[in-house]
Amino acid sequence: MVNTKIVAIAIAIIAILGIAYYTLAGFQKPSPQTPTPYPSQSQTPTHSPTPSPTPTTQVPGIPQASKYIVIAYRDPQPIDREQLVPYSNINPGFLRDPVMDVLIKAGRITTDAEIRRIIYNAIQKLSNDRLSLIWLAQAREVRVYWNWIKNIYFHPTFVYRVDDLYKESYAPNPNKLVIGESEEGHSLDPAVTYWGFDWFIIHQIYERLVAYERDNVEYVSPGLAVAWAHNEESDEWYFVIRGDVVFYDPWENRTIPLTPNDVVYSFRRVATMHLDPSWLIEEFINVDETTVLSEEEFRTILANGLYTEFKGASKKVSSLEELLSFFGYSGNVAGFVKVKLNFPYAPILSVLATIPASIVSTEVVEAHGGVRPGEENPYLYDHPVGTGPYYLVEWAHRQYYRLKANPYYWKGRPAIEEIELRLVPEDSTRIMMLKKGDIDIALVPPSLVDQVRDVTLDSSKLIVDVAPSFWIYHATLNCERHPFNNTLFRKALAWAIPYDIIISTAFNGLADQAYGVIPRGMFGFQDDEVTRYTYNEDVARKLLKESGIDPKSVSITIIVPQGYSEQEQIATILQSSWSKALGIDVKVQVLSRPVFNEKLMSGDFDVQVLAWGPDYVDPDDYAGPLQAGGYTFADVTLHVITSASDISKYVDTSDITVVTYRDIAIVISKAK
Repeated sequence: MVNTKIVAIAIAIIAILGIAYYTLAGFQKPSPQTPTPYPSQSQTPTHSPTPSPTPTTQVPGIPQASKYIVIAYRDPQPIDREQLVPYSNINPGFLRDPVMDVLIKAGRITTDAEIRRIIYNAIQKLSNDRLSLIWLAQAREVRVYWNWIKNIYFHPTFVYRVDDLYKESYAPNPNKLVIGESEEGHSLDPAVTYWGFDWFIIHQIYERLVAYERDNVEYVSPGLAVAWAHNEESDEWYFVIRGDVVFYDPWENRTIPLTPNDVVYSFRRVATMHLDPSWLIEEFINVDETTVLSEEEFRTILANGLYTEFKGASKKVSSLEELLSFFGYSGNVAGFVKVKLNFPYAPILSVLATIPASIVSTEVVEAHGGVRPGEENPYLYDHPVGTGPYYLVEWAHRQYYRLKANPYYWKGRPAIEEIELRLVPEDSTRIMMLKKGDIDIALVPPSLVDQVRDVTLDSSKLIVDVAPSFWIYHATLNCERHPFNNTLFRKALAWAIPYDIIISTAFNGLADQAYGVIPRGMFGFQDDEVTRYTYNEDVARKLLKESGIDPKSVSITIIVPQGYSEQEQIATILQSSWSKALGIDVKVQVLSRPVFNEKLMSGDFDVQVLAWGPDYVDPDDYAGPLQAGGYTFADVTLHVITSASDISKYVDTSDITVVTYRDIAIVISKAK
C-alpha cells in the first residue's frame, strides 16, 4: 500500500530501522558513493570453547545487551574478480560485504540452534538494509492439474518424483504423463545446472545418497545409502551403499553396477568442475578426504562407537549389524564411504539430498571426456545415465523432452510408463492445451489462474492447488556499477516500488511482501526489526537527492528471462514506478534464457528480476547464495558471553562491527 505518513516520520523510520549495524572501527560503513568491501569465506572455521581468562577492558560504544555473540576472524582475503561465482561465493548483485560473509560463516559453523537463529535474524536485518537485492514478494505455489492424476504432492524444494504418481484408468493415455512448461532447460548434468526445470528432470533420472519422502521435510530417508552414522564431532559421516543397484545407460543399452567409488567420484567431480551449483558440495565437504572404506576399515571405526539418527530416533552403534538394524535394512550392501566435512554442519543430510549431490557413473564420465576443471562435459549435457526411475529417450530442443520408465530400477517399474515435457512458451496456448486435456499438468502464472478455475472435461475437472512456498522474488541491482554502488540510491529505488500492485497484478494476490533474504515460515525469519518499504515518492526523492545522483544522467535496463510472465510484469511495474517517482530512464529487455543466464553470471546487467527457491530447507541456502560477500578467511571462531568487558579477550577492540537484534549484540572483529 502507499505510505501516507508524513515525510518526517518516514525518514525517522529509515534512521531508526534502516541502520542495520554500526561500525566502531575497522569495517567502515561505506560512503554513499563507495561499494562495501567484502569478506572471505573461511577455510577452516571452528566453533571454539571459551579460552582461559585474559585481562579484559571495557569496550567503549558497545550497547547494553543480555548476551554478546563474539565472532572472531583471521586473515580476510578478497576473492579475485575472475573467481567470483554468483550464488556461490558472491551474491548476484556483486556487493562486496565483509560483515555479511562473517555472519554467514558463523551461522554455518555453530551447532547451537538458538545462536544460529539469532545469527540468521541479524542476517535478515542486514539484507533488508543493504539492498544488493530489493526483496519484492514471497509467492505461493500454484499447481494446476487434472483430477485423474493421483498422489501428487507439494515439496518446498519444488521438485516431485513422477514415480510417486499414477493416473486413473479413464484418463487420456493413462500410462503417459504430459507436463506443460514454458522454457527449455540449460543442461541435464547435475554438476552444471542450477535451474529448477533442469532439476525436475534430473530428479527423475539420477539419485542421491538420501532422499525426502514425498512432502516430508523433517528428516531424510535412505536413497542410494541404506544407513549412515557420524562421529561425536559430526564432521565425519559414514554411509552404507545400497547393493544390487545399477545405472541404466540407454545410449549403449547396458547396465553398470553402482559402487562406492561412484559416490566419491561424483562429489570430487562437482568440486573440480567448480560450476554454478558447486558451492553445495565444496563449502561443506572436504572431497579430498572423502574416501571409500573397506568393510574391515568400517567395522574397526564402528567398534569405537558412532552416532546415528533417523525419523526422530537416535542411537550410538558399535557394529555394522546394529547400524543396519536401526534402519531396518537386511539387503545386500555395495560398500562403504566416509564423507569428511569441512566443519560440523547441522543440515548436511539435507544438502546431500540436493541435485548437485547426484551420483553419476564413473565409467560413463571417464569414457566420454572425463572431468576438466571449470568446464562442462558436452556428453553429460544431454546424455544422462542414472539409477533413477526414468531415463531420457529424446530431447527435441525447444519442443519437448521424453522420458521412459527404467526397466532396471531397484524399486521396481513406476506406474507411469512415459513422461513428456512439452515446451509451450505462450501462456495462452499452454492453458488452451490444458483445458482440452492434451496436458495433464501445466505451469499457469498466478495472474492467469482464474482462467483455469471451474474447468471440466466430461466428468473430470481441473484442480487448482495453492500452497505456501519459500519462493522469493527480488530485483537484483548490479552493485559493481554506478549508480547502484550508492547505498542511498538503492534505498531510493526501494521506496519507489508499489509492492501492493506487484502482488495484486503479477501474483493475482497469491503472494506476500518480502522483507529480507529469509522467507516467512523458515527458521531464522523475522520481520520485527526490518524497514517495511512501501511506495513513497517523497521519501524516494529525498534519498535520491541525498545520494547526489542526477536522475537525468541515469539510464537503467531491467532484464528478465523469456517465458516468465511474473518477472515481465514486475519489470514493467518497476519501469513505470521508477520513471514516475524518480524521473530516471528505465527500459525492460526480455532475453532468451541462455543469454539471460550468461549476463546474470558474468555481471553484465543493470537490474534483473528473478526468483529464488530452496535447494534444501535451511536459511543458509538463502543467506549464502543471495548474500555472500566474496571473501575467504583463514579461521572463524564464535564465542557467547554475557559481559561486554569480556569482548577484548577474543577480538581486537579497535576494529569492531556490531549488529544488534532485540537485546542481543553480535560483535565482529579480527581475532586476537
